[in-house]
Amino acid sequence: MSSISSKKNINLYFGDDDFSVAEEMKKEKERFAKGSDQMNIVTIDWKDQSIPQGEKISKLQEALMGSSLFSSDKLVIIKNSLFSATKKKDIAETEDKNSNNGVDELILKYFANIQEGIRIFFIEDSLDKRKKTYKEILKLEKTGNALIKEFTLPLTFQFDNWIKSRVEKQSGKISREAVNVLAVSLGKGLAQKEKSGKIVQSYNLWEASNEIEKLINYCGVNEIGVDDVSLLVKSKVDMNVFNLIDSIGAKNRAKAVIIMNKQIEEGLNENYILTMLVYQFRNLIKIKSLLEDNFSEQEIVSRTKLHPFVVQKSIGQCRNFNLENLKMIYKKLFDADLAIKTGKINANLALDLLVVSMV
Repeated sequence: MSSISSKKNINLYFGDDDFSVAEEMKKEKERFAKGSDQMNIVTIDWKDQSIPQGEKISKLQEALMGSSLFSSDKLVIIKNSLFSATKKKDIAETEDKNSNNGVDELILKYFANIQEGIRIFFIEDSLDKRKKTYKEILKLEKTGNALIKEFTLPLTFQFDNWIKSRVEKQSGKISREAVNVLAVSLGKGLAQKEKSGKIVQSYNLWEASNEIEKLINYCGVNEIGVDDVSLLVKSKVDMNVFNLIDSIGAKNRAKAVIIMNKQIEEGLNENYILTMLVYQFRNLIKIKSLLEDNFSEQEIVSRTKLHPFVVQKSIGQCRNFNLENLKMIYKKLFDADLAIKTGKINANLALDLLVVSMV
């Protein structure tokens, strides 16, 4: 096996952060194109149903050959093939049930005789670590002949840091509070757990990057503020629930009714509004209890796992309620939800009566 330079000839990139993988591969292509012909960049995606399986294998076999008419250097990008967990149903739907075995054999043969001028990048969403191809590349990594790198979405405070860094990278400026609001608006803290147990985030970096670019184009040299985010970014978190609860806490019945009716006019389902109220008042009870036990804002964030922006807003709202009052309101919400689900009362009427009784 030939020796490999500090730039590994065999690379495996995997994980749920496909945005960062795409950016990394863009840099690799640009670096390669500076010293070699772009015609020697070969990309094969096994999820591309427009290309027959046999044609993909032929293309891969040709790409792994060490010689070319113009140059021996090649950059080969192989997506969604060797290391992903394969379901029986997926195999049955392929044109040739044995075609995947042919790919494995081709790659394993190449691993035994790595060509110095060929750099391969395997791009995968997930890994099946039981497969022989993965075990072989793991051996290559242990001997310094390959690189395996996981790309994961930035979570919790890392996502805030990513947003700030991304803005600065594009020569923009953003306030700390605007970072918090943007993170929440994009879906931070709204992760869903699948039946398999996998946690799926509600945001992705492609969307975040697009929103940041939009904000920078709008603000120019000026700092991005909370008002800019509220104006340009459609929030996945209904910020109106905070305004509604603020009005309830301030005993402003007229404003509370106006806010609620406006949400309904904008097409929000009454059950959704009730669900958001239940969710936030449950948060308020937790936070109020912790505040009465003299926990700091940072400690509350840590214990509740809520976003700092949500905790900050909730602490302000807690000042307008005592704990018993919050529990009483929460019980009314629970009773209203039960009455709506059992058909005892119309959802719209139930919300009107709730707001009147809470203020």
